[in-house]
Amino acid sequence: MFDIPSDIDSFDFDTIGSTSLSTPTYSLVPSRTEITLDAKRLDPHGPSWVYRTKHMTIDLGRRFWGTSSPAYGLHDKIEGLVKLTGHHPELIEDISVTLEGHLATTVLADGGVARSNTLFMHHAVSLPLSSHPAEGDEYPFVIPIPSEITLQGLTALTPPSFYRLHLGVTGEIAYSLKVTMTRQATRMSFKHEPTESQTIPILYFPKTRPSDPPLADIPKPLSDRDPHFTSPSVNIAEHVDTFPLSPRWSYASSHAKHPLTPFQNSVFFSMPAPQSFASGEPIPFFLSLVFPDSPAQASLYTKTITVTLMKQLTVRSAKSHLRKLFSRSKNSPSRFSSPKNSRNSTPLHSRSTSPIPLGDDSDDASSHSDASSSSADLDAYGPPVVRRWVLSSGHLETRSEYSEGVYLLRGWISAGELGRGCSWQVGRIGRLQYFLEVEIASPASMEDHIPAFHLEKEVEITTDCWETMNRELQSMGGVPTPALGLERCLLEKESEYEIM
Repeated sequence: MFDIPSDIDSFDFDTIGSTSLSTPTYSLVPSRTEITLDAKRLDPHGPSWVYRTKHMTIDLGRRFWGTSSPAYGLHDKIEGLVKLTGHHPELIEDISVTLEGHLATTVLADGGVARSNTLFMHHAVSLPLSSHPAEGDEYPFVIPIPSEITLQGLTALTPPSFYRLHLGVTGEIAYSLKVTMTRQATRMSFKHEPTESQTIPILYFPKTRPSDPPLADIPKPLSDRDPHFTSPSVNIAEHVDTFPLSPRWSYASSHAKHPLTPFQNSVFFSMPAPQSFASGEPIPFFLSLVFPDSPAQASLYTKTITVTLMKQLTVRSAKSHLRKLFSRSKNSPSRFSSPKNSRNSTPLHSRSTSPIPLGDDSDDASSHSDASSSSADLDAYGPPVVRRWVLSSGHLETRSEYSEGVYLLRGWISAGELGRGCSWQVGRIGRLQYFLEVEIASPASMEDHIPAFHLEKEVEITTDCWETMNRELQSMGGVPTPALGLERCLLEKESEYEIM
């Protein structure tokens, strides 16, 4: 609930200009939430990511970012080389390098734990070996990381590495690079294995940015000061969307049976359009309370406003064995097969621009091959499980009585912490979303006579502010910079401590 000083009741919006953002304060000792770049870590002659097996040495290049595993950004590619070591390199038949992305979910349900592990990305290359492999031979490889994935008919940006544990539900997005060497089994001793492999964890932190420049402030409505003013213009200004709040009556109120009341168009919430904001940046908003026939009621509502930014994780897990036992059909014995059967992923050329719910609706037959079987794939999963928690709360800056019974209120809310937020989606089995919730409560003593108001709007959160990527690439010599702030969510798994 906002605490509004009484001395701002007569504030004139004519004096308001665009919001100015002050220069951030820098400290000599960074806090936990700050990220520092060590010059030694950026040294091109520093240590490298090197992994060894009995017959291979895998080099993934320099350790640029000081992360726990090799990290890559948007439009990045994994470059490395495989060097042959050990005896009898002439027995090598094939060396393959495979990039995989998995979404692992866990849900406490049916008196037990339901887990699933779905492969949403799979890209393998076979290295061209020389006709006579010799010890010390080096074979370079390059695997581009696709910027988009398609799973179960839905296309979205490739999600970042992620981990979250919240109230009996876990969701984890993990990437790995697997290097496999196959050797001639017929010419080898029984003491030696024909296949040798090394799996390397990979961190993927793509930077995302809003599609349009940010709007620092929302202009005052252009309507004249008119005693018959009924509501702010829906088109307050360019790049601003206005939404009405829905009235909610108490269950005990006689009005609850008649939802269509004069309060349908009494409260409006305005925010920048499109609803895409950088993590850590302020989101400006504008509230309009329109009660020309009841000025006291309008003044009462100005003291019960709450605006919060919610973070929501939605996952599906494989159906538990108990549920399978009682729901298996004789006509379709394979419908409850392992989620691994649905492991297909094909990059598309366009990104879905509208939010798509995690529903069970079937896909269009003209979609890609993996989309045509999405309904069957989802039979192996349980219903969506949702966990939501508060990320930040809004602040009300000014209040002005536009006319009798009409109040205009201006405020802002932070989009989480700087560089740590990112909306993502993986098919119909995993999604991270952000919602703005606006609540205007009615006093308990009057809830039978006047309604409360509510609005929920989904917003997209990006890792970085709106800007051109070319500037960053030029400053880094063409090396894509990972969104290193996203690594904070992985510390929860490493330390078993939940970081909000």
